[in-house]
Amino acid sequence: MVVTHRFNLVRRAEASHSYGFVMIFVVATIVLAVAIPEDSPFRASIAICQACAAIIACWTSDAPPRIFRIVKVVAALGVLGAIGIGITDSAASISGRSLNVLGVLVVGGVIIRGIALDISAEGVRGRAVAGALTVYLLFGTLCGFVYGLEQSLSSSPVLEANTSTLNDDGATSANMYFSFVTLTTVGYGDLTPASGAARATAIFEALVGQLYLVGIVATLGGALGKGKGGLRKELVAEPASAPPASSDS
Repeated sequence: MVVTHRFNLVRRAEASHSYGFVMIFVVATIVLAVAIPEDSPFRASIAICQACAAIIACWTSDAPPRIFRIVKVVAALGVLGAIGIGITDSAASISGRSLNVLGVLVVGGVIIRGIALDISAEGVRGRAVAGALTVYLLFGTLCGFVYGLEQSLSSSPVLEANTSTLNDDGATSANMYFSFVTLTTVGYGDLTPASGAARATAIFEALVGQLYLVGIVATLGGALGKGKGGLRKELVAEPASAPPASSDS
């Protein structure tokens, strides 16, 4: 009876194929990146979350076996690399932060491919919208890791604290915080970019983030549940019908 119950749970999960599972691991990646100190050996748990997100994204998007195998190999190497960096080096090193950037790019690439195939096959469904929102979170995460990578490559701070209560030492928590404040255009002003690279990244993040929400997510939401042709109808505006001509009496 227990085996049958577990089998039914697996079958229901396979039927749902929701990007919500991926979103959980993406949120966990963000939380861990902010909460775990740079010199903690538990920083490798971030790579584990990214590996799980990549594998579940492949499963959700019905990736071909060849791509699934490649992603599993990359995920395993990423976890082993993160553990090795945690033992021999700092997670704030160039190699550690590059590994985080690579992990986000792999997960995002798998999800984008899955969304495109899903829309092409069955139109816009709920999981395509969930996938698009997951990509939005991934973009903020990516930019947070990019700020950190810029800090590792620079001899001076790339983010400057403007309040006496905020001690910005280039930590991932400050980078991730600044990234999502910029992405959502909240702009508290307690952290500001102090280098040209950081300013360019902030401009890119703010513009792409807003255009993505207005253009991609809003369009997918409008085409939700309208079948295979729904997205095309949403993209191609129908010409307004001409008013009926008045007949001369």
